[in-house]
Amino acid sequence: MKTEPGMSGRNRYGAMARASRPGFSLLELTLVLVIMGMLMAVAAVSLVGNAKRARVKTTKASMTVIKGAIEGYMIEKDGSPPATLSMLVPDYLQQGKLRDAWKQELFYSASPGSGGAFQLISLGDDKELGTEDDIDVWTMDAEE
Repeated sequence: MKTEPGMSGRNRYGAMARASRPGFSLLELTLVLVIMGMLMAVAAVSLVGNAKRARVKTTKASMTVIKGAIEGYMIEKDGSPPATLSMLVPDYLQQGKLRDAWKQELFYSASPGSGGAFQLISLGDDKELGTEDDIDVWTMDAEE
């Protein structure tokens, strides 16, 4: 085995092994990072959409329970709805059940609503009454 002057056999083979070792180029690594970023963006958009739908469904379920509690109150009392939702606590509902999935208090009025003896509305994601994302207990099932 011949060695070049000034280079021992061990150094020569070590340099050759490093030069022929497979690896990733900067272009390949960049491409992988771009693809991973795109996949994460798609997943994030999907999760945000699912979260909104889940909040709407949760709010509708809560409002159905509250509607039932109000109707139970009306049956046991004089046939008129309670003046406030807090009158339902603790006999008909737990205190924490009076909020929607956005942690906002529901709009309630004992005056007749769009389809019944009272109004019960979630202000939705924008937290403003009278906007497109409001959820009315009397019309929420027709919106699906």
